[in-house]
Amino acid sequence: MAKQERAIATREALMVAAGKVFSRLHFETARVADILEEAAVTQGAFYFHFPKGKKQIAEELIELQNEQFIELRDKLARSDLDGLSGALELSDVLGHLLQSEPIAQAGIRLVTQASTLFPGVAHLPDPAWLEAISAYLYRADGEGNLRKDVDIPMATRTIVYLFTGAQVSSFVNDAWENLPYALATIEPYVLGALAVEGFTRTYPST
Repeated sequence: MAKQERAIATREALMVAAGKVFSRLHFETARVADILEEAAVTQGAFYFHFPKGKKQIAEELIELQNEQFIELRDKLARSDLDGLSGALELSDVLGHLLQSEPIAQAGIRLVTQASTLFPGVAHLPDPAWLEAISAYLYRADGEGNLRKDVDIPMATRTIVYLFTGAQVSSFVNDAWENLPYALATIEPYVLGALAVEGFTRTYPST
């Protein structure tokens, strides 16, 4: 393997390892040594890629988790879902990502537990998330699927807060294993508050 390829592979291994470590440990208690053990690389290799240490790799994990969200958001935006179904589907796919993906798990944990340490990258709720849900709700309004009394900015924040509460509760109770189920329990209340009578959710075509 060429030197550059080895460096890329080592950096990727460190990111994955850090994701696993921060997904199970608080930022303050996680150690660089834990990441090195998980990645099976040397301390010198770690500081070559992340000279500012634990804080730098944590910030990059948050940014990578944000990129994962944007990729999911953009992929879903290309589907033929109506606005309300799209908003619910976005929450569902994020739930499944958090259920199984260490980098997503680590990014969320770092934001919720140590956001003051990463003011440049940690935001809760994430503006991109609010923007995506808001766009779906305005689409739903144009499609005639929203009740007339719905305040879209308030509904947007409510959906995001419901998801945030569900994922934090699920993390505490079962390390996100049952997060999709928790989100499924929210859906009837969201639809009851927002949707016109007779609305039926649709799902992406496979």
